[in-house]
Amino acid sequence: MGKTLARLGLAASGIALWGALLGGCGSAPAASPKTTATVVIGYENNGADPEMVAIAEGFFPKYMKDAKVELRKFDSGPAAEAALASGSLQFMTGLGNPPAAAAISQGVAVQVVWAQEEYTTDEGLVVRKGSGIHSLRDLVGKTIALVVGSTSPFEVDTALSQLGLPASAVTLENMSPPQMVAAWERGQINAAYVWDPAFDTMLRNGGTAIMYDKNVAQQAPIFNLAIVNTNWANGHKALVREFIQAEQAGMAFYKSHPAQAVADMAKEAGISDNLARTELAGFKLYDAQAQLTQSGLGSGSGVKTSLVTVSLSSAAQYLLSTHQVSQTPKDMSVYVNPSYAQYVASHP
Repeated sequence: MGKTLARLGLAASGIALWGALLGGCGSAPAASPKTTATVVIGYENNGADPEMVAIAEGFFPKYMKDAKVELRKFDSGPAAEAALASGSLQFMTGLGNPPAAAAISQGVAVQVVWAQEEYTTDEGLVVRKGSGIHSLRDLVGKTIALVVGSTSPFEVDTALSQLGLPASAVTLENMSPPQMVAAWERGQINAAYVWDPAFDTMLRNGGTAIMYDKNVAQQAPIFNLAIVNTNWANGHKALVREFIQAEQAGMAFYKSHPAQAVADMAKEAGISDNLARTELAGFKLYDAQAQLTQSGLGSGSGVKTSLVTVSLSSAAQYLLSTHQVSQTPKDMSVYVNPSYAQYVASHP
């Protein structure tokens, strides 16, 4: 739930690098003090999705009861990459497949453990009504605001290539989603490729959509993914399972209490209930069982050809072709781990 192309860097200026992976507390007499793991979960405000329910209902601390859970909000995937590289995040959620593929290609030890949703109409290209822009071809020689290093340049590049146009046909201006909304309201930009809630905010404030993620879904499927620090996960498998249980609980709550779930999403995203419902319609959502299908993480030998693996592979090839990374893994399925979702699906 979301450019000449700038280089994608893992050490962006102005990003604070947080401290240690684990924090200890607790006491017990003599030789075996009980320690509590500090689990930092980074997340993006991707609008209305079941993870917002999990946050609002307190499911992460509820299920990860033997840990001290800290939630940290990021405006975009690239903004989280320095924290991922430093190891100060145990989990990052709401991460698009291009930023995830970039982190993997740069050697950051992470693995995908949950596909939150696939974008259909919740991310796209919004243009100002009356600007004379009615199609992607009308943007030739003009400027598009987007988040460099996110899903957006991947989608724009794919759409331009389908029209036989080079990436250089448009100028790309790097902005965070809040900056885009502010610039849009001041009349400083006429086109932006972004995700909800910024996308819907601009649509409702004099905008019209000329392209959605679904228009290039076969070539460039876009997911919001949850990833975990691999080294940390290897020593804390129970906590990773509990993280997945919390994600699943958000999905289950949405199915069983839809009105309250929408209210939770709206509150966390800072939008109206009606807008939350609109945004939900633009996502394909995944529960624990759906994670194991070919349109999710896959399972067994199917992981190699699952849509999540395909999305990481296609994103990695795009990053390589645009010189944003110097190399990519030969097999992205190595970084897709459905075992935790499989456990939760079999232990409802």
